[in-house]
Amino acid sequence: MNALFSRRRARAVCLGLAAATLVPVATVANASRVGGAPPPAASAVQGAAQEPTQGQADESASLRQGTVGAVDPRGGRVQVQGVWIDLVAGRTQLLRGGRAAGLDTLAAGEPIRFTVMSGRAGAPAMKVIYAP
Repeated sequence: MNALFSRRRARAVCLGLAAATLVPVATVANASRVGGAPPPAASAVQGAAQEPTQGQADESASLRQGTVGAVDPRGGRVQVQGVWIDLVAGRTQLLRGGRAAGLDTLAAGEPIRFTVMSGRAGAPAMKVIYAP
């Protein structure tokens, strides 16, 4: 019985030492600066030139959703949630029920999901359209 008691005591002592060692490490947070330079002034951060919108984020892979508000009679644009988005012949694909379909089958009031790419002069253009 002394061996069991000494094992428990040794285990408790080891756990206590480990906890006592880790607690100061976990609670201390150090901050450092690269090269010891001071932080930038608030006016320098606010007055910095902003990166162009197309370079800020790549949303080409994000799937968007909306309702077709109108279709351009020439078939070159579709209005989704009030925004006109180009349809590029040969590059925009329409999948209806998982199968390829013609872009001329899009109709106003239809719910769609779609991805966007850059079209003419940086204007948004639809890449893939998923329709029920």
